Amino acid sequence: MSDSSKRARGGPPADDPTRESDDPTLGGDAAPAADDRPQLARTWYRSRLGTAVVAVDVLLTAVLAAAASVAIDAPFAGIAGLAPGIVPPFVPLFSLLGALGFVFTALVERFDASVGTLVRYNLRLPAALPLGVGVYLLSDLVLGQGVDEVPLVVGTVFLSGLYVNLAYKRLGALARRLLPPGRGGSEGRSGRGGN
Repeated sequence: MSDSSKRARGGPPADDPTRESDDPTLGGDAAPAADDRPQLARTWYRSRLGTAVVAVDVLLTAVLAAAASVAIDAPFAGIAGLAPGIVPPFVPLFSLLGALGFVFTALVERFDASVGTLVRYNLRLPAALPLGVGVYLLSDLVLGQGVDEVPLVVGTVFLSGLYVNLAYKRLGALARRLLPPGRGGSEGRSGRGGN
């Protein structure tokens, strides 16, 4: 009678061998609970750390977008005595905006990414800063003075942040082609010949 009552309620029959293993709520061993997985292996929206990282990314994007859209001519409070730097403030701002654009587009493509993958995406944020500064300084060298007024430079700085991983790969390949081989590589080749 209990077998027929389970069938009537939609449950599998009592002699079904897959009953315990298919349903994680019944205590089977086949599907581990989400809490058993390490923190970085969980899906980002099921982890407090993952949702906190995304929340910080959203807040940072909103602040940077607001700072990019509002022109501030007055000096910042407390640092009025500092001399203007080599790199204007829009360079790190648009570099970070581009890198945050990468984080969000990568999350759109892989919405079920783990927390570890999300942290790896966010490591591109600090990597975008020196790349954006380098793009700005190179454009200053190529285009001459007054690149602050060229919108193409701002767009290029943003794109360098958006494609930071690809840019570093291409710069590494360019450096390997342009720079002479290192001292360690030439010693290794000369050491093979023997004495």
